[in-house]
Amino acid sequence: MNWLAHIFVSGETVDYQLGNLLADPLKGKPWSGASKATRNGFAMHKIIDQFTDHHPAFINSKMRLGKQGFLRGVIIDIVYDHLLIQSWDQYSFIDLATFVESFHIKALQAADYYPEQPKQIVRGVVGSDYLFSYTDFDGLQRALERIDIRLSRKGSRKKQAVEYMPVIESQLHGLQQDFNVFFPKLLDHFKTTSGLYDHHWIK
Repeated sequence: MNWLAHIFVSGETVDYQLGNLLADPLKGKPWSGASKATRNGFAMHKIIDQFTDHHPAFINSKMRLGKQGFLRGVIIDIVYDHLLIQSWDQYSFIDLATFVESFHIKALQAADYYPEQPKQIVRGVVGSDYLFSYTDFDGLQRALERIDIRLSRKGSRKKQAVEYMPVIESQLHGLQQDFNVFFPKLLDHFKTTSGLYDHHWIK
């Protein structure tokens, strides 16, 4: 799952949401002095990723992009954020714009008390409006282009992420079916694992 889904699943405590958001860019290591909620968010990010990587619907989505390719999982993470946006009203009592705006405000306030690296990551996510960036196919393509830029800097260009756009479009109906199976199961898993029940979820 990508940033929007991780934040959505995380309930309404901003430090928990940000722990879940920052776990990837900070390599799963919360900073010294991070709050208990933030550290719990880091831990939950790992649990969500493990559940996602082994779920049959997610694996099936990867296969829709081809039998091989080290980028397939990353791309399905982003596609699932796109599909969450498309079906947002099925899962949330709060409309998307209100949810994202509220998160942005609370995240910037919380990040003021973070060390410099996580503070700048949060400001970058909010300032670039990444959570809205997967709304349409143009935004989806830009997200894949950003992946290619990062890969180019690392010298890894075995396959470009944007090359998957045609197959994403052709397989979109099947990917939506996979997501519809997967996401409710993820919500159930999160509630069971975290013990948190104060949510904006419809389910």
